[in-house]
Order: sequence, then C-alpha cells, then structure tokens
Amino acid sequence: MEVWMKRTGIQLVVVYGFASLAWLALTAAWLVHHTEGIQYWGLAVLWTGFVVGTYFFIRSCVRSIRQSEQDVQMKSKDRTAEGGDKEGVSMHWDDLASKDLLESFMRQTPDAISMLDVHGNVFRVNEASEMIFGYTEEELIGAPMPFVPEYLKEEVDYYHRQVLAGKRIIGLETVRYHKDGRLLHISLSMSPIYSDNGQVIGIAGSARDITEQKKVEQRLRQKEAKYRLITENMTDMICIYQPDGTVAYASPSHEAVLGYPNERYKELYRRFELVHPDDLEMVRKAFRNIQTQNEMITLEYRFKHKLGHWVHLETRTKPIVDESGRLLGALMVTRDISENKRAEELLRQSDKLSVIGKLAAGIAHEIRNPLTALRGFIQLMQSTAEDKRYGEIMLAEMDRINGIVSELLMLAKPQAVKYQARDIRDIIRNVLSLLDSQAILNDIQIHTHFDKELPLISCEDNQLKQVLINLCKNAIESMPEGGDLHVEAKSLSDGTVKVRIRDTGYGIESARIPKLGEPFFTTKENGTGLGLMVSYKIIEEHGGSIKIHSEPMQGTMVEVILPALSSVPIFPLKDEALDAV
Repeated sequence: MEVWMKRTGIQLVVVYGFASLAWLALTAAWLVHHTEGIQYWGLAVLWTGFVVGTYFFIRSCVRSIRQSEQDVQMKSKDRTAEGGDKEGVSMHWDDLASKDLLESFMRQTPDAISMLDVHGNVFRVNEASEMIFGYTEEELIGAPMPFVPEYLKEEVDYYHRQVLAGKRIIGLETVRYHKDGRLLHISLSMSPIYSDNGQVIGIAGSARDITEQKKVEQRLRQKEAKYRLITENMTDMICIYQPDGTVAYASPSHEAVLGYPNERYKELYRRFELVHPDDLEMVRKAFRNIQTQNEMITLEYRFKHKLGHWVHLETRTKPIVDESGRLLGALMVTRDISENKRAEELLRQSDKLSVIGKLAAGIAHEIRNPLTALRGFIQLMQSTAEDKRYGEIMLAEMDRINGIVSELLMLAKPQAVKYQARDIRDIIRNVLSLLDSQAILNDIQIHTHFDKELPLISCEDNQLKQVLINLCKNAIESMPEGGDLHVEAKSLSDGTVKVRIRDTGYGIESARIPKLGEPFFTTKENGTGLGLMVSYKIIEEHGGSIKIHSEPMQGTMVEVILPALSSVPIFPLKDEALDAV
C-alpha cells in the first residue's frame, strides 16, 4: 500500500505542476489579446502568485511522500526488534518493485516460509506456514519455532549453524509437529539472508508438507514387501525382462530349481545356450513373437540343469505394454514340470503294460494247453522206453517253456509271492554257476567281490534269480569278442544292499538309457525289451531300484539297490567264497 501511495503521489505532483504552468500560460495569452484595460503590472502579480502557490504545493507533497517512506522503514525495524535482536535486522531491497514481488510470492506459495534471525527467533512467516503447522503469526513472532520435536532440536541447531556459515540446505526430509500434535513429514530448504554489506543476518526457510507422499510411499513399500515375500518363496520362477533382453528381476527360485546363481540370467538370450538343441528353435520363435506381436505365449521345453541333467519347464510369458501399446518388457513365469512328465511317462508305460499283459495272458493260455498234452504223452512214452534220457531232456525243455509262460503271466496279473530272508551272495553264486558255461564259450572272465559282512534281504528267490540272470546275460551278450564281467555286493550305510554288475562291452548311448525298461525297447538285434521290463517290475515290488550307467565303448554298469533286513544279524562271508574267478 505504501509503495502505491508513493508512486501515485509522485505522479500527481508532476501532473499538477505541468497543468499549472500550462494554465498560467493560457491565461496570460488570453488577457493580452482580450483585455485592453488591464495593465501589464497586474499580469505580473497574477503570474507571481501562481508560481509561488505551485511551489509550496509541490514541496508539501514531496515531504508527505518522504514521511510515508520513513514510516514503512520504521515498521520493518519495529517488527524485527520484537524478536529480541537489539541491533535489528535491516531487510533491504534494491527497489520497492522487488519488495512487491517478494510479498506476492510469500502470499501465493503453498510452501511454509519462515524467516529467522541469527538467534533462531521467528520474525516473519507467511499464510501457508499458519495453514501447515497450525500456529498463527502472533504465536510465532519473536520466539523459536515451537513445532520442532524435542529430539530434533540438536539437529536443527546444527543446520542453523551451517546456514549462518553461508551454506545452503536443500530438500532435507525431516518431521515437525502440527499444533494439534500430528506428526508432519516435510521437505525443508534453508538459505542465509545477507545484509547490504554481505553479512549473514538471518535464515530463510521453506518447508513443504510431504506427509501424504510419505503415506503413499509407505503403502507402496508394504505392497512391494508383500509381493516380494510371495515371489521369493514361490517354487515357480518369476522373471521380468526388458525388450533388449536384459533381466530386470529374477526370483531366487531360479537357483533352487536350476542350480545356477541369479547372475547367470543377467541377459535373457544367454539362457538360450542352455535350452535343449531340439527345443531351441521353438523357444527363439516364441520370444520373437512376443517382441513383434505382443502375444502371450505358453511353451514347454527342456533346460540344462547345473548338474548336467535336463529339466522339463513350462513357461508362460505375458508382454508388458504402456497405454500406447509400446512394449516395455515381459513377465515370464516358469514351472518345473519334470515330475509331471515322469508321471505321464509312467502312465504311458502302464498302458503299454496293460496291453502286453492282456496279450501275454492270451498267449500263455494258448501255449499251456498244448504243453499239458505234450508233457503227458512224453511221460507216457518215457514209462515204456528203454532209454529214458531223451524223455528227461524233453521234459526239462517243457519246464523251461512253462517258465517263460509264467513270466508272461507275471505281466498279466499280480502273483502271490512269499518273501523270505535270504543271503544275496548265495543267490549270486547260483546265477553265476548257470551262466558259467555261456561265459566260457564267449571268452568272458567272471570276477566277484563281496563284502565280508552283508545283511540278509527279504526276497523271493526265483524272481531275484530271474533279475540277475537277465542282467548278467545282457552283459555277456554285449561282449561278443570277450571281456570281463564284474559282480559285486556291498552293504550301504543307509540300510540297503547294492549289487553291481559291470561289463567291458560296447556300452549304450546316454540318450537311450532313460528308455531302457520300456516295453519293446531294446538295444539287441533280436531282443524284445521284455526281460529288462520284467526285471524293473520285480525289483520295484521288492522295494528297490535299478540304476544304469553307460558310455559308448566303455562298458555298462548296472546297480541293483535292495532294502536290508535290519533285524537280522549280519553273517560273515566264508573265506573260500571271498574272491571267486
């Protein structure tokens, strides 16, 4: 208001002076031309009177304006003197226009503006400060800020000293109390106030209320923590990657499922080198479709585990796009479906076994009928024959055929089996005695090695002999040019007995090993695959397992694991049977 009065007063004086001079000139001219009876001395008196009056009027206006300016300065000094500063704070502006701008800024800004003297007492606040903190200007002027928490006063004093030393504080996030006791989060900036001679005479502070922003950030952090807790404890693998293939996030489950540390997935395309070669082109094509068509895809592929085996994975990938449809990245959720694949494989094998069982039952029935008749007639002929050796040979072969038929029936339906405690070494010796002649004909040396003490196992003798015969015959047939057959038996610390059969034959390709035991899958030219399939089933019914390890031209090793009878004492092996050749 004072500035407006000063400007208006100056303008009135100037306008009035020019108007007075113009009016006198016009009056004089009119008198000269239109008044004949008036003497020139009268005109001079009139001119002098107007000049003197105008002078005193202008001088009175100037004095009034100066007095108004002095009153403005005195009000500013009185306001700062109320804060306890005896010397006062001389707020200096280059001109009154700058002061107008500052006043307008303080009124319009939504930030709380506070001005402090060198002792930390408030001498000026704006309306926003009253709205944010709840204190009126009268409550704040001349005293320290009451909204600073007690535990932050040392921190406030420290920053005040920094500002008074000439430094600026920008964007300091801290807390203050509202008058009603609420805690406010604010972003605080402070700058020094300088006098005309460059001396710091106060502090100007600007505080912005960021309480709502902090609440939003807190909610976001809580949601992030909740979702992170879910993703980091899921067995599914979650991966977020950018359009250039860079992985932005990979859940810890990657390492648990695939064995590689998360750093291995920094770039998505590096993962392609671990995809099975047969699935590689399908995977590349699917990821190209995501980038070009923004389509959601689901695919199954094999991925190489750190330990070397293949893991079946199912991946669902969904593109992440913005409002304009531009691709920002993709979310990939991957699940290990290896167990599902094994279950599907077992189901297929079960279906095959079901078909084979029905076929075997029919074949066995058709074969046993003529076998019964043939056996009867052979026994009848043998009773009257002089040389009974031929009849005995024929009956032995009949019994062998009947044994094969029994194997076929085993596939058709479960058999009533009586398990007994047996020494696995005795069973192995009986099997090897049967195969000794075949091994000699093929120039194969049989080596055995048994632990001195072995626990008994619960088994059905004939079935276990059948398994060992199948495995040993396969080993002998894999060495047509001769070799060595090693048969070992040892006790394991987990309460099981392991029988290891190892040959020096041609070996088997690693890709074909998982299919061993499937119906009609065989590596032999005239094989059917039924022998190994029956062996798997027998060992499974005994609560054990069969493991096969092989490499081409380096032989094959088959390990049969059987549970031991823990309640049966361990029998020492006789010295003469420790190492038989």
